[in-house]
Amino acid sequence: MDHDSTVPSIAEEFVEAMDGVTDTRVQLQEISDLSLFRIEISPDSDAAQRIQAVLGVKLPRQRGQVTGDSQALQLLYGTRQVVACMYVKEGVFLVVTRVDPVKLGRALNAALGRDEGLILDVSANRTVINLSGVAAADVIDEVVHFDFPPDNFVPGRALSCSVAEAWVMLWRIDELEYLLVPRVSDTAPFLVTLIDACESVK
Repeated sequence: MDHDSTVPSIAEEFVEAMDGVTDTRVQLQEISDLSLFRIEISPDSDAAQRIQAVLGVKLPRQRGQVTGDSQALQLLYGTRQVVACMYVKEGVFLVVTRVDPVKLGRALNAALGRDEGLILDVSANRTVINLSGVAAADVIDEVVHFDFPPDNFVPGRALSCSVAEAWVMLWRIDELEYLLVPRVSDTAPFLVTLIDACESVK
């Protein structure tokens, strides 16, 4: 599936509400210009080695691990064409990048070749929300539910979780900053819950 940046985001309907809860304690906004790929591959396969060469990063091997730009410093604020790769579950990875998605998709599919696996541009099926501020951790504590609570959820780690019954990838990129990635179909109830939590911690 080709990435189409012209498709309107569900989150655009919540811009006014997100602006309304943004203050000195908590900030909430959509990051709309990132590309996301879901990769399903055995990390020990020959195809995985070729895919890693295309990405320029190793595939993460354990829960919580992010390889590449693990704190999104270059993704959000830099100019280099970089990627970050999150561990979703065994054999499933989420790539976040500013690299041209059409070119990257072609290169990844060429690297996969006829081997078993899946390369899918999920940019149009995901929303990326940035939550930051001194009260951001309080918001996370209020709305996020982990199947397996982490022992040490430090910056540079990413975990799957649920918010308002929505499956979400939660990436802690700094002490006071998170990226949350729900599916587009879950974005509306997810944002209602997140905005309510932002109001409650203010």
